[in-house]
Amino acid sequence: MAENVKSLRRRLRSIRNTNKITRAMQMVSASKLRRAQSTLMAGRPYTAGLRVVLGHLAGSCDSFNHPFFEKRAVKNRIIVIVTGDRGLAGAYNSSIIKYVSTMIKESPVPVSLVCIGRKGYDYFKHRNIDIIASETTFNGSATSAETNEIADLLVEQFLAHKADEVLIVYNEFVSSISYKTTTYTLLPLRPNELSVEDAHKATTQAKQEKGKPHYNDLYLLEPSAQEVFLNLMPRFLRNNFYMTLIEHFTAEHSARMTAMSNATKNSEELIASVSLKMNKARQSAITTELTEVVGGAEALSS
Repeated sequence: MAENVKSLRRRLRSIRNTNKITRAMQMVSASKLRRAQSTLMAGRPYTAGLRVVLGHLAGSCDSFNHPFFEKRAVKNRIIVIVTGDRGLAGAYNSSIIKYVSTMIKESPVPVSLVCIGRKGYDYFKHRNIDIIASETTFNGSATSAETNEIADLLVEQFLAHKADEVLIVYNEFVSSISYKTTTYTLLPLRPNELSVEDAHKATTQAKQEKGKPHYNDLYLLEPSAQEVFLNLMPRFLRNNFYMTLIEHFTAEHSARMTAMSNATKNSEELIASVSLKMNKARQSAITTELTEVVGGAEALSS
């Protein structure tokens, strides 16, 4: 019985140490989540503004052709899988790896991967799948300069016809307790992503209505709307990729905070359960010892 009390005490000490670790990790993840959310919220107005400007620029041009809009028969596909560099985030990484594995199996054309995050890279590097690039050092945050290198690589692959389609699969941040696995096409771009068609119609209509100002009346564009549009397109695509990774980082910190919160609650319940068992074992041991002492005393007195 004494040995049982000792083992329960050791187990209780171990659970309490784990509880301290999970609580600390929960607090760290909460702090990182707040920073990531701030970055996400700060970047959205710029993204929306850039989309509006490009839409109006395209609308003010006679044509808005750009290589990024070139839609062709898909013979080769690149999938960018975005996972975390670390675990302890529940099913955050495993769910997206499973999702991409299914996409690869069902794809009718050859697929190459660009792996963002160590978890995805470690899984697919042993699966006989072509990995053209990987990045495993972001560790929950990245600057636009760091993400631009990957975005430029994807553009090079698309423009060189080494890939006819570039898809990004990541976990989109929904709230502090939820996320959803999302797939979107990075290249080729679709005109409706910029509201190009609507902007073109609105600008044309404004030109036809006498006395009504249109986009070119409000801004002086040099050297021309067409050239400004062409120069802004790479910036728009880079920004799309950067904001996707910020969404991923935010969702990852959220998932880890939730996982550590659940682990902390479970450890607290386990501490209460083991403490009760240990106290019962101690009480039983004390009762047994008292019974033996009383029994021995009675035997001596008789």
